[in-house]
Amino acid sequence: MTTQLTRLLEPSDHAEAWRSLKDALGRLERASSSSGAGQARWMEFFTRTRERMSIKQLPRPIIALLLDGSKRILLDGPHGNTQLVAREGQILLMPPGVPLEVVNEPDPERGVYRTFAIELLCEVDERLQRRYPTLCVQRGLGGFEADRPHLLRSALPSIQALIHLVNTLLLPGAHALLITHRLEDLVLTLLLQHREQLEEARTASSTLALDPTLAVRTLVRRDPARPWTVEDVARALGVSNATLRRRLGARGLSFRALLWKERLDLARTLLRSGRHGVLEVATACGYDSASRFAEQFRRSEGVSPSEYRAQHRASSPHERPHDGARERPEDAPALRAL
Repeated sequence: MTTQLTRLLEPSDHAEAWRSLKDALGRLERASSSSGAGQARWMEFFTRTRERMSIKQLPRPIIALLLDGSKRILLDGPHGNTQLVAREGQILLMPPGVPLEVVNEPDPERGVYRTFAIELLCEVDERLQRRYPTLCVQRGLGGFEADRPHLLRSALPSIQALIHLVNTLLLPGAHALLITHRLEDLVLTLLLQHREQLEEARTASSTLALDPTLAVRTLVRRDPARPWTVEDVARALGVSNATLRRRLGARGLSFRALLWKERLDLARTLLRSGRHGVLEVATACGYDSASRFAEQFRRSEGVSPSEYRAQHRASSPHERPHDGARERPEDAPALRAL
């Protein structure tokens, strides 16, 4: 099974697909920032300021792709501690009828928050339920649990499904049936990815009794950018917080140390490749700030991420360096954020 680490180490296909998607979205934005046809309405939200809002309930399912900044969803109300954090390149699926407390944060480097959102006006999943009854077991968003939002990483098949959809939306006079077909393809791709993530979590859970260290690292490895807490991991593994802490403590380990160990392994691998900038590596490892990531990396390794990257780039003369620079987004009219 392909892991998150493997996907991050496929920069050629993944990065090329991501660039193609952003280019197609840019062309769609210039054509129309908000429109719709068939069974969906699409829109792009842009802001330069931090926004916090309460949503009593969404009337329809939403699929949102984060392009810049981050979106925090407080799952236990405005004063709760449990939260879901979506960052650039990740996909949020938000079912209808669920109250949400949302915080939209502009990217600290670029100063903007931007998402591309698809609102399903009619129930695309009805057709999927007929075709794939073992996958789509309920209404709203097919096989996704309808009582909470879901966060998915930017796997290559999901990006490709989005590219097909956006390119179809760009076709003059694209038939509504064709758009519906692309939407079904996107929802099915995301559903299969969701099932894969659930299977990875079950695998980690079954490993817990034999090796709690491996169980935690397996779970974190599939999504190292997620702001993991011990509560999140214990819930995913089907045990209490106290049980998880006790099993790790019996091996002389802490959850915080294991989390950093997994992220550090990923950071070393990405930096050694020479194809990723420090900010990109920091984001992949769950840090909003490159400086905070660099501080912790230096404490562990004795050198900064830039120095570590340069050392390994110098030892690999045949690998082309990449400075990890990102294009700044074009100015766009500010829209109400979801």
